[in-house]
Amino acid sequence: KVELTRLDPGQRYYYRFVSGSARSVSGTFVTPPAAGREDPVTLIWGADTAEDYKPFRIFRGMRARNADLFLYLGDTVYADFGRIRAITLDQYRQKYQINREDQFLREYLSSVATWVIWDDHEVENNFDSEHTRVETGLRAFREYWPIRTPPDAPGRLYRNFRWGRTVEFFILDTRQYRTPTFRIDGPEKTMLGRAQKQWLLDGLARSTALVKVVVSSVPLRHHSGDSWEGYTFERNEILRFIADRRIASVVFLVGDVHYAALLRHPEGPYEAIAGPLAAILSRSSRVAGKPETLWSATGKFNYGWMRITRDGILVEWRDDQDNLWHQARLPITR
Repeated sequence: KVELTRLDPGQRYYYRFVSGSARSVSGTFVTPPAAGREDPVTLIWGADTAEDYKPFRIFRGMRARNADLFLYLGDTVYADFGRIRAITLDQYRQKYQINREDQFLREYLSSVATWVIWDDHEVENNFDSEHTRVETGLRAFREYWPIRTPPDAPGRLYRNFRWGRTVEFFILDTRQYRTPTFRIDGPEKTMLGRAQKQWLLDGLARSTALVKVVVSSVPLRHHSGDSWEGYTFERNEILRFIADRRIASVVFLVGDVHYAALLRHPEGPYEAIAGPLAAILSRSSRVAGKPETLWSATGKFNYGWMRITRDGILVEWRDDQDNLWHQARLPITR
């Protein structure tokens, strides 16, 4: 990893790695605009890339969309599935190497700024803070993804960043601090941990961005105990905080459940679910017919595309042939 400093805002950069006579292919990314600007932003989000589903052709269409940034919402590898089931650090490293053999994934990652967070399969299905291999999985994850961590908290993955005054992104770590799912729900049961939860609430309250995007690898309602449905006390506390403080234009971006959906929760926030990029397809939509659900569908590899401007939010779901599956417009409340 190379940490770059003194980059100008709102610029496209190109880079290449050089080692002796060897040179990598060229990569590119765009930096966010200056803090006070209300420039539009185009983003793509998705999750779930299992090696058994290579080649990952969906990244070819995603690359053609020329987004400003990519939010990779976990299950970037399936360490607990495939021809190697990772136990040791070297085996976890091999899982990333296997996926990076895919040409379409490599080309896409070299074409866009990527903000990544893990979910469960980077360690083992449905893992929590008490899993014996949390540190092993975390080390491999950090080795293979460019995440800037605080010097006093090298394992911290949750973070936020701004796109000018248009959007502030809050990327949640829903795994390494969570209480085991089987514990009784209540004030002591947590998905985020005390410090991360307070960081999120404080950040939402003071944000001056037109839109607040919360990246949660797992969905808010109507799923298993591994989702926020198993942590309803903390989930409801967060949603009540958003409603009580009248924090406008909050959108949760979600992966994990292997189908696509758009919901509007009674507390105000929207929830947009996308995926899988390349993994087993869900046979049914758990949110279908629920009062919060505006649209849901299954049966296709898919990614989410979103363009945010000062006038509103356009969101689309596209399949692995880059065909439009669904489109919606979300208002921005000032």
